[in-house]
Amino acid sequence: MQVVCHAWPGNTQVGFSRVTRLRNITRIDHEASSTYAWRATLQRWNGITVKTFSDSVHNGKRKALKAAIEYRNALLLQHSPFKHQVWLRTRLRRNNTSGIPGVARYEVVANQKTGRLQVFWLAYWVNEHGARRQRKFFISSYGEQQAKRLAIAERTRQLNYVCAIKCAQP
Repeated sequence: MQVVCHAWPGNTQVGFSRVTRLRNITRIDHEASSTYAWRATLQRWNGITVKTFSDSVHNGKRKALKAAIEYRNALLLQHSPFKHQVWLRTRLRRNNTSGIPGVARYEVVANQKTGRLQVFWLAYWVNEHGARRQRKFFISSYGEQQAKRLAIAERTRQLNYVCAIKCAQP
């Protein structure tokens, strides 16, 4: 995902980075409606907070940007990014069939010619770098119940590991 950031004094990271000075802040330049502003947006727990900082109200682009950054920072202090990440990683989605977030049972055709199935429980998580990771527990090796228990334990272990790392980061 490419982040679009305007070349602005003090904006040092432009390009393919999720962490920039202007995170959660976008520029609106719409000539047809004469809208020139910065918009701060923060999504937390199924809710979105949006506030627009017009250049004309704040007497210029720089002052509007400064107001948007201050507003965004106040929102981030109110709504911990860490708590939001934990919520994202542990919420139960509508299509979940196991009852455990990040754990699912799969039946995959291992060999097209013979039609042999591989049945396994899969634990998946997002590591501290934002990459998706997974581990399979085959029912043929562990049995149905043990494979599911191992998948749940692995998911919990990895989630605790990632949360510990994220907690320790400033």
